[in-house]
Amino acid sequence: MADYPVSPRRTPRKKLKMPIFGGMVGGSSSGPADTGKNFTTYLIAIVAVALIAQIYLPKFWAENLYDSPDELTEMTLDGAIRKKYADASNKNEIHYILVVKEKGNTRKKIDLYLADPNFFDQVAVPFRVKKEAGSLAVRVIRFAKPDTILNINLLKK
Repeated sequence: MADYPVSPRRTPRKKLKMPIFGGMVGGSSSGPADTGKNFTTYLIAIVAVALIAQIYLPKFWAENLYDSPDELTEMTLDGAIRKKYADASNKNEIHYILVVKEKGNTRKKIDLYLADPNFFDQVAVPFRVKKEAGSLAVRVIRFAKPDTILNINLLKK
């Protein structure tokens, strides 16, 4: 034996395990093949959910775009203009877009591509608009001026 004292040996600590993936990192008593199978199953499930979400969520969250003359005529509006912008990515086709938030927290996105841009120029973001179905006359409620009736003139293309 040795002339100097030797301390007793401690038992090894338990390996830490991740809650979802088991003992994948430090190894486990059930064997490495079992942890790989568990991880692969979770990975495939996560990837499948991500792909399904990528396919269906944009369609679910997308706003309806009202752009045809029939849709503009039959649409009813009663709300405030929240966004007003022009999409001029193609110089031959300039899309004048208004986003109207109605009373029931529904949003309507109106594309005035086939309409005369004068209506787009005369409205601003804080204005309230009211429109009945079957007509293109829009009542614009302003804060500083009296109410005005503006017409959406459709262009023939």
